[in-house]
Amino acid sequence: MATLPLTTDAGATIELDDARPFLLNVAVESDDIDAQGHVNNAVYPRWMDAAAYAHSDSVGYDWDKYQSMGAAFVVRRHEIDYLSPAFADDRIVVATWPGGMRRFTALRYHQIVRLTDGQTLARAKTTWVYLDLETGRPRRMPDEMIAAFEPRD
Repeated sequence: MATLPLTTDAGATIELDDARPFLLNVAVESDDIDAQGHVNNAVYPRWMDAAAYAHSDSVGYDWDKYQSMGAAFVVRRHEIDYLSPAFADDRIVVATWPGGMRRFTALRYHQIVRLTDGQTLARAKTTWVYLDLETGRPRRMPDEMIAAFEPRD
């Protein structure tokens, strides 16, 4: 697991968009590489989901907790700006943090960075909806859950 301050291999500080992100190291796997020789764009949402779930676990909301509450988050929308390609053997970290969490909608931000040189590869925003597991309808998020995530806006 990466820790703050995040630094390049040469020891330079990597500037992140949030002062207190959750950080998840991800490995570029051979199946992630497409015909153009770089990480396929479809891999980035997988990394974002992995970081979101790991962050949720870290604040006490794992799958068992969601099941006991009878509700869970599902993605409504990903917005991704691809800024630079990732390649095989790159060491990648996904920085993620929660944005606004209101009623049944939650925003989550991501910054995907290559550790070798500190290059930001992508920035993204995901809109999640908190759904009742039985009815499939949106459900209001409990205040204590919102407090645990410490949303930024």
